[in-house]
Amino acid sequence: MKKMEKIAEGKTKKILKRENSQNIVKIVSKNTIIAGDGEKKDMMSGKARWANNTTSNVFELLSRCGIKTHFIERVGQTSFLALECEMIPVKVVVRRIATGSFLKRIPKVADGTVFDKLVVEFFYKDDELHDPIIFIDSMNPEWWQLYDAHKPLDIRNIYKPEKNPSYIDTMGCYFTLEEARYIEEQSKQIFLILEKAWQALGVTLWDFKIEFGRRKDNGKIVVADVIDNDSWQIRTKDGRQLDKRVYREGGEIKEVSNLYEIVSNLTNRFSSLSIDIQ
Repeated sequence: MKKMEKIAEGKTKKILKRENSQNIVKIVSKNTIIAGDGEKKDMMSGKARWANNTTSNVFELLSRCGIKTHFIERVGQTSFLALECEMIPVKVVVRRIATGSFLKRIPKVADGTVFDKLVVEFFYKDDELHDPIIFIDSMNPEWWQLYDAHKPLDIRNIYKPEKNPSYIDTMGCYFTLEEARYIEEQSKQIFLILEKAWQALGVTLWDFKIEFGRRKDNGKIVVADVIDNDSWQIRTKDGRQLDKRVYREGGEIKEVSNLYEIVSNLTNRFSSLSIDIQ
């Protein structure tokens, strides 16, 4: 058997590929937990296993619900096989409940406000710029405007940079307006599926972030990367935070580790759920 070679490595995972593998890669999770654009970093024993289990359970649920993803199958405690994709450097965030950086951009909205309609935002992945928010003008969609995600936005003048002090830059697009709409609708569908799944377990999904990529074999855009306990904000009915926010806010590694294991075990129950989002 030919040895798999590393073709990419990020902060929390690495990508392996075997020669002549026909666009199939192995995604291996790492025991690394990070926050603040990598400024805070720790090793957390067991994280790779819990992250892979959570991701695999989520992708298996999405597959049963008809969502196209890059996921093929889990192949070990810390890895799964996936279709090789060219990743799009954009984070898609879907929000049901207002919290975090959203409150800095839109300070008139109170923390904990529940949105009747899901809020979808695009962020350009760039540590140096601290992942600025993207706005796409339908009249000029081949150019994206970037704004500081942590400063107040004047939404009324969002396409008038001279009137918005949080404006950073304008850049070329990574997908068309039609593709942007597809990504937005897919992201909403995924959120609704996971929202229902977590509700069935007595947990509230506040928001999540996901990523998309173009399949190397046919160029189609699909959900890619991972979806694990780094990807969302979830809370129990009594308000207990179960996700990476606990780590961001100074939680001890032992406490954070316990939460990741709890969440991983909870997602094992996804396989028994029947989700209807109609």
